[in-house]
Amino acid sequence: MSKSHLQLRAADGRALVYKYYRQTEAAENLLLILPGNHYGIDGPLLYYPNRALREKGWDTFAMVYGFQSAAESFAPEMIPSLIAETGAAISTVLAEREYQRVGLVGKSLGALLAVQLCSTEEMLSTARVAYLTPPLGTPFFDQLLEQTQQPSFLALGTNDRYYSSTALEAIRSRRPFVLTLVEHADHSMNIGGDVRASMEVVRKVSMDVVAFMAGKD
Repeated sequence: MSKSHLQLRAADGRALVYKYYRQTEAAENLLLILPGNHYGIDGPLLYYPNRALREKGWDTFAMVYGFQSAAESFAPEMIPSLIAETGAAISTVLAEREYQRVGLVGKSLGALLAVQLCSTEEMLSTARVAYLTPPLGTPFFDQLLEQTQQPSFLALGTNDRYYSSTALEAIRSRRPFVLTLVEHADHSMNIGGDVRASMEVVRKVSMDVVAFMAGKD
């Protein structure tokens, strides 16, 4: 296993360095990680699937957005440039090696970027996609998810501000997906006042993501 530092560009042209872990021997599979606004690539819901799949022989690439490296605050008008920035980074990584399977996991903002890219980019047409705490109930997520064909996994908590049973059932009626729904979990998949239960949620969601990514088509 080696860690490469890919030299890429943020949307504003600034140089960025991304972590790209490569197996010593050519890997068949690649995991792409898109973090949230306030939930970075070392957050447990991203860190553990990343590490577990590396140990199973996957290459992994973790995205860091330009606005984060510049210590700027996220604004919705950044989304088009973030889509372009993320798409360019993924294209560069996919050119490094030929992969049989590509997995994409996005947390909150990363889930939104993932569904946008999956709806437009041919390079992700066969990817397996995990959407962690996505902005459910918003047209720019729900409608795009309904239009995509990639095998999909959703993880949500019932105390997440984005959770909507109505929106969830509406999507389920239009396209299949795998679901992990955690009672009383919030947007970070924490259960208020119960650290032990929160740790168990991280374990379960992480294992579910790994099983989904490694599962049969």
